[in-house]
Amino acid sequence: MSVGRAEFGPETVASVESVVVPPIGVDDVADVIRSEVTALPARFALLADSLGATLAASLLTGTPLPRVDTAAMDGYAVSGPGPWWTLRADVRVAGHGKGRPLQTGAAVRIATGAVTPNGTTAVVRDEFAETARTSGRRVVRRVPGAPMTDDMRRRGEQWDSGEILVAPGTRVCVAVVSAAASAEAPMAAVRGPVRADVLVTGDEIRPRGPLAEGQTRDTLTPVLPQFLNACDIACGSVRHLPDRPEDMHTWLTQARDAEMVIVTGATGRGAADHLRGVLAEIGARIVVDGVAMRPGGSQIVALLPDGTVLLALPGNPFAAVAALLVSGPAIVDALTARTSRPQLWGRISDRSGSGDEVTAVVPVRQLPGGVWQSIGPVHTSHLADLIGCQALALLGPHSGRGSVAALLPLPR
Repeated sequence: MSVGRAEFGPETVASVESVVVPPIGVDDVADVIRSEVTALPARFALLADSLGATLAASLLTGTPLPRVDTAAMDGYAVSGPGPWWTLRADVRVAGHGKGRPLQTGAAVRIATGAVTPNGTTAVVRDEFAETARTSGRRVVRRVPGAPMTDDMRRRGEQWDSGEILVAPGTRVCVAVVSAAASAEAPMAAVRGPVRADVLVTGDEIRPRGPLAEGQTRDTLTPVLPQFLNACDIACGSVRHLPDRPEDMHTWLTQARDAEMVIVTGATGRGAADHLRGVLAEIGARIVVDGVAMRPGGSQIVALLPDGTVLLALPGNPFAAVAALLVSGPAIVDALTARTSRPQLWGRISDRSGSGDEVTAVVPVRQLPGGVWQSIGPVHTSHLADLIGCQALALLGPHSGRGSVAALLPLPR
């Protein structure tokens, strides 16, 4: 699979290990990533199979909507000004053709969605109409005092064929898929969805079975696909490797179809953290080496030699989630050339910022009335603090109680 590409030369590769790059601010993450990551090539695909992708070109309507004149309500199709219309015996229902034309002064019972016969000038809904029998014939009229409405949907009143229905850069969501079906435009040029292969590092991580002394349960990997999906990243293969640089080297350089790779752990600068050294060996280029946030600041975004984007997350589960929700959407936006998504905001009633020069990441729940409340001190070694919370709040270093903070929605 083709992915975004970057050019590498001697001047861009060296010293991944030796150069300590200062962390960037949370507000700068999206701009830095978008400036460094090349968008994926567009492809033509069924929108129903492309949820989470991004439109690479305008989605054009294939047919008018409605395609023909139809009844918007149950009632009577009438021809002429009235006030009385002679009622025919037949009934028009949805899913069939126009039927016999209506002559001036005639009416026919019609169901919602049915095609109106030729000659129809209006549809009078049931609650505005009444019938009677006079001179041996059934007639219908508009109830005196009823609004002079016309409950007919005219051909093309929603859109005509060839109109722009959705602009490029828009996320393919369920509404886009449904609207495209309404417009007989089920396929479009898209970028994505983005898929990531996952590498879990750490000799101490054990996914199943009894824990030996010094081991800890893998509590992030079982739920990582849900957090990835919240960023519009599909989870591909998942591999756990011990803390050996040669194993990481092999995994990072193998052929793959995924547009991203995600590594958990190995983002620190300790004795067992080999990621930066391996990235230097394979000729990768680090784009982000740390973000001024806590927890989750120890994260890395890099471009592998073939252009694949690497996102490395801290090993502690809560720190990993915080880092993913900050940088994951920014990477997807860059890879798919998505129009920047609007930031959600909320007022935090009871918590001030970190007090230093980094952004505090705090789980919050919404209270009646719309304000948000934090859950108190956060523990990074587990995700229990997320129970009952709907978002993570990004509290800037100089924010106080009652500040408005950016919110990162949590998957439910």
